[in-house]
Amino acid sequence: MFFNRIHIQNLILSCFITVIFPVLAHGQKMMVDTAQVNSQLATVRSLIDVREFSAAKKIAQKVLANTSASEYNEARAWCEYYLGIIYFEITPIDSAFYWLNRAKADFSLINNQIALIKTYNRLGIFYRRTDLNDSSLHYYNLALNKATAIADSTGLAEANYGLGMVNAQIGNYTKALEHYSNSLAIREKLNDKAGIASVYNSMGILFWEQGAYSTALDFFFKALPLRVETKDRQGEAFLLNNIGLIFRDVAQYEKSLDYLRKSWKIKIEINDKRGISNSLMNIGSVYLLLGQVDSALLYFEDALALKQILLDRGGVANINRFLGEAYMKIKMYDKAQLYLTKAIEGYTKLEEPRGVVESKYDYALLLFQMGNSPKAFALVDEVLEQAKKHGMMDMVAQSYNALYQFNLAKNNCQGALQNYEKYIAVKDSIAGTEKMKQILAAQLQVEYENIVRQHFERFNEQLSLVDSQKQSRTRLLILVAIAFVLLLGLFLGLLYTMYKRKQALVEVESQRISVDIKQRELQEQRDELERQKNLVVYQRDRIINILTDLGESIEYARKIQQAVFPTDALLSQYFRDFFVLYLPKETVGGDFYWVGNCSGKIGFAVADCTGHGVPGGFMSMLGISMLNDLVANTPTSSPGLLLGKLRDNIISALRQGGHEDDSHDGMDVAFCTFDRSTHTLNYSGANMPIIISTNSNIPNDNRIVQVGEGLIEFRPDRMPVAYYERMERFNELSIKLEPNDTVYLFSDGFTDQFGGKPSKKFGYHSFRNLILSIKHLPLYEQKMTLYRTLEKWKGEEEAQTDDILILAVKPI
Repeated sequence: MFFNRIHIQNLILSCFITVIFPVLAHGQKMMVDTAQVNSQLATVRSLIDVREFSAAKKIAQKVLANTSASEYNEARAWCEYYLGIIYFEITPIDSAFYWLNRAKADFSLINNQIALIKTYNRLGIFYRRTDLNDSSLHYYNLALNKATAIADSTGLAEANYGLGMVNAQIGNYTKALEHYSNSLAIREKLNDKAGIASVYNSMGILFWEQGAYSTALDFFFKALPLRVETKDRQGEAFLLNNIGLIFRDVAQYEKSLDYLRKSWKIKIEINDKRGISNSLMNIGSVYLLLGQVDSALLYFEDALALKQILLDRGGVANINRFLGEAYMKIKMYDKAQLYLTKAIEGYTKLEEPRGVVESKYDYALLLFQMGNSPKAFALVDEVLEQAKKHGMMDMVAQSYNALYQFNLAKNNCQGALQNYEKYIAVKDSIAGTEKMKQILAAQLQVEYENIVRQHFERFNEQLSLVDSQKQSRTRLLILVAIAFVLLLGLFLGLLYTMYKRKQALVEVESQRISVDIKQRELQEQRDELERQKNLVVYQRDRIINILTDLGESIEYARKIQQAVFPTDALLSQYFRDFFVLYLPKETVGGDFYWVGNCSGKIGFAVADCTGHGVPGGFMSMLGISMLNDLVANTPTSSPGLLLGKLRDNIISALRQGGHEDDSHDGMDVAFCTFDRSTHTLNYSGANMPIIISTNSNIPNDNRIVQVGEGLIEFRPDRMPVAYYERMERFNELSIKLEPNDTVYLFSDGFTDQFGGKPSKKFGYHSFRNLILSIKHLPLYEQKMTLYRTLEKWKGEEEAQTDDILILAVKPI
């Protein structure tokens, strides 16, 4: 009996362990605080919206770990979806696709069709951004079909928008516009302001790619207030970037930099690393067009570092090509060769034929500059063949032009003539293609106007529907009133009934008149708005055309000014080593530098003319012209005498005589001559000192001051090259230079630049100390240090105060 009792107890315990405990355990597994999980998911969404991806990742991983041990499949699927978005932003990208595909499988499992459509659309976005257009189209079409089947308006709008983006990317512009229009119509019905802004932005890009800059800007400026209203900082940054690039394309470089920097600032605030890298690249491209290669290089190098971290292969290839062009401009051929080779390899892996062709073309120009003519000719022939194969007629024309230039440089007149004729023929063909492009842009404009007209027709239909509903309600009121009057008529009689009916009819007529008046007012308001819009568009187009013409004129003036400045080749003939840091405040500047032969001696000067921009540019051209005439017609190498004659010529040319209404323009000048046979440097200055890094004995003169070990300053006469109350002879200072001595000539732009905290001028004392700290470095590194110091001092808050010019030379 005792055995049986023990046996039964063991049996009960065994049943509890094998049957009841798993059931309880399963019940415990199901116990998940869904409210807490949903709250955590909402936090993840909010953190993604403000681009705090690291924090969002930690919470999402924690929620995923908790839900993996439960049956809360929907929460787990949303975690996977959010992790896909997070990893796409913080890399690695492969992890982004992994998590989105897991989310797709889990949403299918729980049959959440809305979430599945969102995942398809998100996969479409990611594949498009990584240049995998076929996969992108596949997922957008899946989203489109499923959203149509279940009448998901939001998913349908997103799918149409994505299909528009991909079709625009592959050049199918008409199809892109059709999808954009479908998305816009849906988003207007939903009153989705953020979505409407996205479509406006993409439509602007579409017209921009066809050269219709005015229409593109119209869309961008429509979208911008919507981005601000919806507090979409990333979208606002994208629009400012696009506006900046349009101004770049029409040569309005200052406006371009202004908008691009505003975009860059927002991207930094929201920690958009991919956007930051694009801003750095775009700003660098503007500086490259301005000829400010040092500035361009700094931005390109920073952009490249970010692109490599983000695994943005297309962006890396673009920047490598930009770097190759930049280093080719400053004749650093080894680096140019390295970056162009990387660009070719990158574009080849991405299967982007245009990038490959353009990079190889740049490489061919580099080979020819390096003196490797056979390889240059062979590479241009290869570029020509590939350009013809892919229908890149602009590159075909450039290839023939390059062959013409190469043959001309080699004195092969027959070859040059043949290629020039081919170049002209292709140019004529391209002109026809450009005409077709304009026709396409016009067709797109017509289609857009049709969309606008359809929009107003839908608006009128809705207005008519509202009127009809009002009339129906009025009729219902009449019937109710009549019924009520009939009931009362049992008590008050026929006369009272007739009176109430008449009163009701009067009220109906009043309402009808009121509706008619409202309709007329709405029509008049719509007509007035249309007139105002047409007037604004006309005025805006006129302003853009004026700005474009003005920008082109100023850009041409800059090219003329740059052409009269001494070239690097000329400076190399006169000096063993040198650098020029030239940063005009505007497109053209009032600072200039000059080099020439002064009666057998090397003459060189730096000048700071009155004003900057266009007035300063005129003065600088006048000064260069006068200096060239003086050294050609004056048999002297005395810098003091030459400055005196330059002053006489300026006074004569500007008709200065000390009268109140006379011109007060002039210039400050540091003028030097160097005798190669005796190694003697002579200096004369008008309000402009020079600094010399030397190991020579310092002459005994109160105008020669030692400012540091191995660094001296020659001080100028305190009078300008212009009419002045003091018109004495300009004095001269001399010193015998040793090998490797450096002479620094500079305007006051660097020292007068505002910056730092609190904002103040950089100062002449700080400038001398900076020269003292870098004088032992190679000149190119000195130049880069000066530039970086200036940029750091200015920061993002301060604009450039004045033209900046520093010329450093090693005469021996």
